[in-house]
Amino acid sequence: MWKGLQPRPVFGELNAGGWWSIDEHSRCIVNPGIYRINFNTGKYSTGGFFPYVSIVFEIGESQKLEHFHVPLLLSPFSFSTYRGS
Repeated sequence: MWKGLQPRPVFGELNAGGWWSIDEHSRCIVNPGIYRINFNTGKYSTGGFFPYVSIVFEIGESQKLEHFHVPLLLSPFSFSTYRGS
């Protein structure tokens, strides 16, 4: 979860401190805020183009009681994601 000094992360900064780990498991209870999920895709697709994928998304105050499922669809040369139900 983003808890940096700025209200939003500044993209383009390589070492943007302010990301806090909230859980090492795949399920957690979240509060409104900006989140990042990191996927070690190189572990599953050793010859693929994307060895690592990072997805950043925001949960609003009105969404805090909703269920979020963020799947990653991966092929050797592309990836896609969406907010599942």
